[in-house]
Amino acid sequence: MTVQRELPLSPRPEDDELLSSWQGRVACRYDLIHDDLSRWLGVLRDDRCGGFTEGDFTPSAEMVQAWAASCRLPKERVQALALSSRPRSRSWYVWGEGRVAGAFRRPVCLACLDDDAAAGRDHHIRRPWALVETVVCSRHHRVLDEACPHCLDSSGFRFVVHEAAARLACVRCGRIARTMPQERRGGSADLFAAVSTLVAAAIEDQSAVRDRMLHVARLLWKPPRPRTGRRTPFVADVVPDLRLTPTAQARVDPAEPLATAPIGWRMVTLLGVAALLDLGSSTMRLGRLSFSLDQMVAWTDEPPQQVKERPLPMAVSSHAMTSGRSDSDYLAVAQSILASEEWRAAQGSNPPVRRRTLNALVDKALARA
Repeated sequence: MTVQRELPLSPRPEDDELLSSWQGRVACRYDLIHDDLSRWLGVLRDDRCGGFTEGDFTPSAEMVQAWAASCRLPKERVQALALSSRPRSRSWYVWGEGRVAGAFRRPVCLACLDDDAAAGRDHHIRRPWALVETVVCSRHHRVLDEACPHCLDSSGFRFVVHEAAARLACVRCGRIARTMPQERRGGSADLFAAVSTLVAAAIEDQSAVRDRMLHVARLLWKPPRPRTGRRTPFVADVVPDLRLTPTAQARVDPAEPLATAPIGWRMVTLLGVAALLDLGSSTMRLGRLSFSLDQMVAWTDEPPQQVKERPLPMAVSSHAMTSGRSDSDYLAVAQSILASEEWRAAQGSNPPVRRRTLNALVDKALARA
């Protein structure tokens, strides 16, 4: 028989808060982490720590019921904090699992935390910060911070009680997360915000686009074939003057790079995805990368038909609708066009010029055939 326990002090969740953030704020009032409090409530029965999936994405019904009852909240209010109630898979969220028990290793906006403190509120981790495309705070227009502003360690933050309020503190040095008086600000926030907007629009477009974006992100991080002689994945070449290699970064899952990469490498990955798929004609602003999707596919031994650099249906002319030709005929025509000097010469042009060039090449090729 499960004993129902009530907590005398239980802050209410904020509307835009992650479930684990709210649980962390409640638990710190009792000098505990949220996993320890869950064990006391009888819904964690071993020594392991709950991860992103069971903590924020799909908490168990038993977990939701126990926390709702102990904090005197409607079960529906707690269940609404779960990310699985939204139209995204777990691959589109930053998991943010810290290496230390009870720690959150996810980027935060220090200015938003300052606003919380100034208003007399608890710090809380906003739900939008968990979206993979969020690298800039939409309110303060600054790149999110992943490392402690005091000791620059990136082990994560943990909730503590400070001056009668819940505050995020560095798990290494213990100091409260806040903006520094004379911090150095980079000039990349506008570019990152623009790329984030492009990616966000594509994510919300349709499932086929989302699947394609994830596939390209995984190709960017896929380990090289031994016979190529290459040691680093393609993501290392997205930014030409990047001095670090991906192998220097800890614990990036190549199968889920957007969910697990540090914020810097996540931004590099998003830049690569936007440029390779030309999201919102992003190559006009970002420029072309030194490699193509076809090269990535060949280099990682992926089947060529899974990823194509240019969707041909958008450029098919009226002659291409002529009946009486087989699929192999059209495939041969398309391959000859993509290999032609005229098409390669048009790659630096704007989209209307490229479309006109491709239409002319289609007409010419079909006439010859």
